[in-house]
This record gives sequence, structure tokens and C-alpha cells, in this order.
Amino acid sequence: MLFQRTKAHKRYGPHNIDIISIIFGTLLGDSHAERRSYYTKQDSEKLGSTRISFQQENSNMEYLIWLWKYLCERGYTTPIKPKVKTRIGKHSKIRYYYRFNTFSYHSFNYLHDYFYNNGLKRVPSYAILYEHLTPLALACWIMDDGSKHQNTLKLSTNSFTKEDIGCLCKVLEDKYTIFTSIHSAGVDNQYVLYIKTESFIRLRNIVKEHIVGSMEYKIKI
Repeated sequence: MLFQRTKAHKRYGPHNIDIISIIFGTLLGDSHAERRSYYTKQDSEKLGSTRISFQQENSNMEYLIWLWKYLCERGYTTPIKPKVKTRIGKHSKIRYYYRFNTFSYHSFNYLHDYFYNNGLKRVPSYAILYEHLTPLALACWIMDDGSKHQNTLKLSTNSFTKEDIGCLCKVLEDKYTIFTSIHSAGVDNQYVLYIKTESFIRLRNIVKEHIVGSMEYKIKI
């Protein structure tokens, strides 16, 4: 059966809360919101829409395919399964990764506005974080950027400012009673967020039902 896309200017919400949670959580991590402009055939009005781009290394293929399948089954991306791609990494090492994009939606524009300022990715405001950082969004952020560190979890927030990371810490504490600390990433002006050991079990209990099998090691006790 021939697959036909709906024109971008005809794609609107509202979107299911789980869709928004997945996008919001991954935008805190590795995904990107891409604002696009185009003209309709009917007139010369310049319109805009946003698509979400997901990318993961080969080692995280199961998680990437889970994202693709979830979004595909709900009509947010093509039914063409992502294929492995290559790029040249550090020390000329070949890296393998998977990538796919959602369709573009006018109703994703606000998510782009939350996360980008003059083309730079940022952390949304406290109020927006508090509203949108659901357990599913938190799980997706962990699957994207979390790594097990001894008896707790580290979140690689290197691309955000220390002030932005502080806002994330405040929301985790106020909304979930999860306590955190901010540490230097070993590079000037780069910081990572650690879940305090005494909060790790609480975090695990909040997100465990949403964690993909291959990512369970990140919250393993």
C-alpha cells in the first residue's frame, strides 16, 4: 500500500500527553527540535512547523527502535524502519548510529520555543519543567542521557548552563522529592547532574515501568 504524507500545514494537535512526554524528555537529552519554514501552493504565505529528530549510537539501537515504533504506530513518522548509518568520530574512528525524524507539525512549534533561544538549546523555565517533566519524560531523559555511577545515576547535562541545571535540580526536588548535586564535567563551563544516593531508589520506582529493557541497567540496584 502506498504511504501518503499529510501536508505539514494540515498537521495539528492536540497530542496525547505521552507523545509530548516522550518528546519533552528526549529534548532534555539527545533529540533536537528543528524549526522549518515553507510556502503553501495556495498562496505565498510563509508558514512554519517543527519536527523532532532522534539519534542514538548503535549500542542504543533497541531504545531508538522503541521510540520509532511508538511514534510510527501513532502516525508521527514514516513506517520505514531506521537503518544504521556511519560517521567519523574522534581519532577517525567509525561510529555507527540510527536516526529518524517525526513529521513536521505546527503544533510542535511551542516545544521548539521552550527549548531554543537564538538557535541554542536551553532548559525551559521552572513552570514549564514542572508541568511537563512527567514520569515518562523523566524516564526518556534518563534513557537518553543517564549513566550508572556506582550506586546512583549521572545525567550528562554538559550542554546546559549551570543555572539551567540548577533549575532541573529544583524541579526534581519540588515535584518528586529527588535530591541532586551538580559537579564539574572536567571541562570549563560544563557540568553534570548526579542523583544523590539516598534518592536513587525513589527515582527508580518512579521511572521503572517506562524503561526499555536494554536500558534497565541504568536504574539497576
